[in-house]
Amino acid sequence: MQKVWRTAAICLLLPITLTGCLFGPEEKTSGAIDPPPPHVENSHTQEVQAKPEPKPVVDQKTEQKKTSGIELYFLTDHGYVVPYTVQMPNVKTVAKESLKYMVQGGPGEALLPKGFVPILPKGTEIKGLDIQNGTANVDFSKNFLNYEAKMEEKVLSAVTWTLTGLSSVKKVNIWVDGRPLAVMPKGKNQAQGLTKSRGINVEIAEGVNLTQSIPVTLYFMGQTPDNEVYYVPVTRMINRAENIAQAAMKELIRGPLQSSTNLIGALDQSTAVNRVQVKGDTVLADFGEQLLQYDNQQKTSKNVLDTIVFSLTENTATKKVKITVNGKEQASTAGKKGTFSQPVLRPTSINPNGL
Repeated sequence: MQKVWRTAAICLLLPITLTGCLFGPEEKTSGAIDPPPPHVENSHTQEVQAKPEPKPVVDQKTEQKKTSGIELYFLTDHGYVVPYTVQMPNVKTVAKESLKYMVQGGPGEALLPKGFVPILPKGTEIKGLDIQNGTANVDFSKNFLNYEAKMEEKVLSAVTWTLTGLSSVKKVNIWVDGRPLAVMPKGKNQAQGLTKSRGINVEIAEGVNLTQSIPVTLYFMGQTPDNEVYYVPVTRMINRAENIAQAAMKELIRGPLQSSTNLIGALDQSTAVNRVQVKGDTVLADFGEQLLQYDNQQKTSKNVLDTIVFSLTENTATKKVKITVNGKEQASTAGKKGTFSQPVLRPTSINPNGL
């Protein structure tokens, strides 16, 4: 695995259609409220009974349901916007609560690994959040605008990728104090109709004409000050290609650009891409024998597998990847028995809680 450490990330504004609509009520979602523990329901009964009953046992599975892991986007010490799954209380207003955990000085700050920080300006309040027909209209307080100009694109990316990570949201509109923003005040980025297609941690490959380019989102590796590895999504503008999935694999193998900072590529740059095609909800990816270079075991590393699966499913409407080597089911992960005879599902969390 070749490691390349780079400097500077490039922010890019992708054209986005301006939309607007009347602001509605706060976010409405459905969800069951956990019943009180048995010992609370029975407390009065126990007080009047002459013969006390055995103390009820609280079901641990019921207790665990009171929190759930939600994937939010934060800022790393190297300046990248990165997903991280945090445990949040189960509430009806999941989208609104998620943004609260992304505010500096908010409840999410103490839950992050070393090197990660919340990205929304301190004091930011989420005054309202309405989801209608796949569009989230989120109304922030004025403190939301207290960001540095260089952070504008990153703030928008974090909000957009967090909210569109929810199944009910495809598009995001930014409001401040009850009014929709057409553009952000400092960098003049569009603030309406935001989707994941705008990219994240955007960079431009060398020699690319932007008028003839397409975006591919790749997953590279970063490292915390405690030497924990995490995955970083990077949207790279490349020359147009008919097979986007195969083009994405070639760029993943190429690795981070020299202009990138502190990113590591998981795949050896000599790895051959024989064929990549989409079949239903699965990507079929066939590589050369270079894929099996982990510790001289004729296996591939977990990092290699993860970055392939994340990158392929991110750039296609698929959920799983079938990996072969020179047309055969030879690939397997170090530490695990057997080959990938079955497609590999995309993990539910990119960077799970506990880094």
